[in-house]
Amino acid sequence: MENTETTAQEELLSLGHYNRTVSKELPKEIFKRQPLRLLYGVLFYGVAAAIVYLFKNYELHFFVKLALSLVMGTFIAGGTFLGHEIIHGAIVKGKKLQDFLGFFTFAPFLISPTYWRFWHNNLHHGNTQLLYKDPDAFPTKMIWKRSKFMKWAFPYTPGSGHKRSYLYFFWWFSFQAVLNQVYMRFGLKMWEKMNHKKVTIEFTFTLIVAMLYMSFIGVENWIWLGLIPFMIQNYTVMSYISTNHNLSPYTKINDPLMNSLTVTNNPISEFVNMNFGYHTEHHLFPNMPMGKAKLVSEKLKEMYPERYKIMPKSKALKLLYSTPRIYKNRDVLVNPETNEEFRTLGR
Repeated sequence: MENTETTAQEELLSLGHYNRTVSKELPKEIFKRQPLRLLYGVLFYGVAAAIVYLFKNYELHFFVKLALSLVMGTFIAGGTFLGHEIIHGAIVKGKKLQDFLGFFTFAPFLISPTYWRFWHNNLHHGNTQLLYKDPDAFPTKMIWKRSKFMKWAFPYTPGSGHKRSYLYFFWWFSFQAVLNQVYMRFGLKMWEKMNHKKVTIEFTFTLIVAMLYMSFIGVENWIWLGLIPFMIQNYTVMSYISTNHNLSPYTKINDPLMNSLTVTNNPISEFVNMNFGYHTEHHLFPNMPMGKAKLVSEKLKEMYPERYKIMPKSKALKLLYSTPRIYKNRDVLVNPETNEEFRTLGR
């Protein structure tokens, strides 16, 4: 087992290597900002606003309410994928404008744009699947043994074998973000360089906006325009985040073709989700508009056919729920309650 792990880790290539070699084979235009992608926001939030209007002004049948709630959650998640591109600088220039737009796209998840920039752009992209440094990476069995929080959280995680794990996607993304903003960021070294004052101000305003929204829609609509969309938007975003990384090995070097997975979906979902599933491509070129991600995908298939990992999202979800999220070592997952072991997607 150890020899296999060592060999796999020795074959890692750096992010800089891929940047240099792959970018040479791609047209330069694909890396230009695309302000017109803001029109996605007009669509997403226009649909959400129309749904709120219908609920406020008409008596709707139960199944119509349910369908509209599901659509609203899906489109709000799409708005957050838009915010993801905005904060990366792929759509508009200038951090102030990015943060202003990002505030509204991340507010439905109760996330400060400054917090998101530091969490996602700095910590996650800079330390992908690096133990202790990537806040999105799951821990080792040793850490699980010592952590009361991880022992509490494990039964909720995909692949744990517990029934409650099937609810994980519907709430974990917002739960983790709120927990970090309210508590974790003040005690962990990885958050030291973040602008805590700005995060606190933005998070407070986010909570105020959330309370104003809940007051506006009325108690009678809290389930339809609050709870159900909240669960669907969490499911949509978290199901991508989990499949994009949590089946992959830890890596000593930030090698996106080893520590990230691209997942494909039906054309409608890929449109609404703004190609977020093409995540290896995003880690290679984080400032690239995701409308160009499929071009990069085709190039990676051509240049790195044995290294590049891509599969349908449905298959990745099945794998996620058939393997645990705790690591025995860099290339092996282990269920700490049963000691069953499984290989990651690393070669």
